[in-house]
Amino acid sequence: MSARSKLVLLPWLACACSSQDVPPALFTPYMPPAPAAIVPDTTYAQEINHPFNGDPPLIAVIDTPFAALDKPTAIAQRGWISRENGAAVVHDVGAELIDAAASSDAVFLASTSTVFELGSDLMLRAQGAPGVHALYPGRLGVHVVTGGGYGFARKGAPITWVGRLSTITAIHETDSAIFVASGSSVSRHTSNADGIGAVEWTLPDAGVGVVRAIVADVSLPRQLDLVVIGEDGIAGVLADGTPRVVPVPEFATGRVPLAHPRKAVKASDGGFIVTTSNGAERIMDRGDGPEWRVYPQERWLASEDVRGVLTRAEVDSPVWFATAGGLSEVTVERMTIEKKLEHFVERIKLRHDREGAVADSHLLEKGNLATNIPWDSDNDGSWTSYWLMAECFRWKVTQAPDAKANFDKSLEAMLRLHDVTGTDYFLARSIIRKEGCMLDDCDNPDDGKWYSSPDDVFWVKRDTSNDEVIAHAFMMGHAYDLCADEPQKVRIRNHIAAIVGGIIDHGFQLIDPITNLVTTYGQFEPAYVNDSLPGLLGDGGQRSAMILSELTLAYYLTGDAKFADAKKMLMEQHHYDENAIREAAYDFRPGVGDGDEMSTYAWFLLLRYEPDPALRARWLEGWKRTHQDVGKQQGAWWDMVNAVVGGEDLKVERARRWLRHAPYDMVRWSIRNSMRLDLVPAPVPYEDGGSMRSDGRIIPYDERPCDRWNTDQFKADGGFDGSVEMDGADVLAPYWMARYYGFIGP
Repeated sequence: MSARSKLVLLPWLACACSSQDVPPALFTPYMPPAPAAIVPDTTYAQEINHPFNGDPPLIAVIDTPFAALDKPTAIAQRGWISRENGAAVVHDVGAELIDAAASSDAVFLASTSTVFELGSDLMLRAQGAPGVHALYPGRLGVHVVTGGGYGFARKGAPITWVGRLSTITAIHETDSAIFVASGSSVSRHTSNADGIGAVEWTLPDAGVGVVRAIVADVSLPRQLDLVVIGEDGIAGVLADGTPRVVPVPEFATGRVPLAHPRKAVKASDGGFIVTTSNGAERIMDRGDGPEWRVYPQERWLASEDVRGVLTRAEVDSPVWFATAGGLSEVTVERMTIEKKLEHFVERIKLRHDREGAVADSHLLEKGNLATNIPWDSDNDGSWTSYWLMAECFRWKVTQAPDAKANFDKSLEAMLRLHDVTGTDYFLARSIIRKEGCMLDDCDNPDDGKWYSSPDDVFWVKRDTSNDEVIAHAFMMGHAYDLCADEPQKVRIRNHIAAIVGGIIDHGFQLIDPITNLVTTYGQFEPAYVNDSLPGLLGDGGQRSAMILSELTLAYYLTGDAKFADAKKMLMEQHHYDENAIREAAYDFRPGVGDGDEMSTYAWFLLLRYEPDPALRARWLEGWKRTHQDVGKQQGAWWDMVNAVVGGEDLKVERARRWLRHAPYDMVRWSIRNSMRLDLVPAPVPYEDGGSMRSDGRIIPYDERPCDRWNTDQFKADGGFDGSVEMDGADVLAPYWMARYYGFIGP
């Protein structure tokens, strides 16, 4: 025997079964061992973004004591805002405002030369205040800071002016004290009728440059008497006796995400939120200990130029951001991942289901789901496969009738991609039913290579690539084993036998039915895999793994020796097994998202359906090498596939974290992270343009652009300007697979 593993010729190798017959069940697909412990799907705080309301540029958002004002009240550059039939109405004060603040019984607005008191009757009372640059809320009044002094504004009274020798850069008042920053120093004062009272202590230099904001009595990231936010960093202060700066890992250089702080507030969970000219950042515990959480434009903010923030003391309270693009709101609901994903299922059924096929949809108006138009894609089979798998697993776990109905409908759609081609071997990228078409491209579509089906009922998208073939194989195995009824099983056997058999019959190529030439990415033959430069340097190993896995599945489904013989020949005569095992080491293969996805599909099949234990051990070694790269992405799909195929170093809790952070809305907003200060290059082989956080974690999914598993988890910038909504089936699939195999439990 050569160094390569020979295919073991099991007794059923010579089976002459047709694809219509049930093959002998002489081996059982691999099942992972029961996990030592189930990771629970417990409730967590799911943050939800809300559509932007078309406000003009804002300078603040405040919580006012008056019933006549909106709660919260957005403050525009020319006045406060009320809403009429959802539209913003600006109540012009006759001046260009720079700030606003409220006490328990009064509201004040400021321009650079005037402070306006807004009464409960919404009448204005103006007082001259030269050089105003900030207002800070207090219990009994509002602190007014000018270029040359300090004043205290109270309801119905003249401003009390108190001279100051040094410039005040921030004020923060609590129930028991007032903290005042002057440059880099911070002092604690008593309060009196004129606002700031006597000095109780002073921290001469907080070590963060000019202080721009102060927050007191926080419990995240640790218990601190004071958090001091400056132009050069953030410091934690303890004041039991002599005030002193204490080390806080989250405040270290390279850990704080955003520069140019403006204002800060304490959050309901004991952490705090900081606004900046580059977005907003927050210290919070997202279930894995204290960490920074960033709110970027566009998913969370109408503009990354954030001028103000408001939140309340209630647990999980909303957060409102005043931005240059209007008011943005973040709310929280307590839920499990399972509960969250109910919303994903409904989204797909409402806006992404095209007779069972699933893909993105277009939004004619940015972020407006009501303007949705379904969209056929280049890879309907690939994206639908996640949905079909997810609903199959969900049905097996819950017995929910709608899950089985969704599975049935999408299985029919996947089979139809072959049935309408007019061939016995080809499958389409996508199809469009001509009659009653409501898609974005119905009449002789031109976004690719199309032809009319023989019965003239469908437009058929051709030039199908290898990723479509492997996607069909990837999902058909589990569909057959778990959820298909007997008639569906017959159709699945025919489907895979026809497609994979056609590839064999055409010299291991996928042939376009119109040109009779190999499709652009349809080469599986030795001349490409072993002799061409793209095969030798790029994806020859990946394509070897793909065709071997497809042959393995076809043999499992049919028992037809044709597929076992072809697999044996490719390994023994053309070393496809060796190619596959080292597929991740090809010079130009690593770090390619498409390759990550397609190789994982192939390993998923090989490790489930390989009947030869010795050969399966070799496949497991190949997967281990591939997973050494793809696992660095910390994504739920890679982690759960690794668990299900019997891999090492399981990361189920990390997968749960990813699933919790998956965006609730899945709109492909344009998002920028490259300005963040807490990013380092992604690990090899994803370092070319990729980034991750300096604490060793990926940027959470809800802080990044929406992408599928064929795009790596290190893409910090990108998006589609809010014009596309993803279906989210690729989030459903790892969760319900984890539930079915028992890695995550209710």
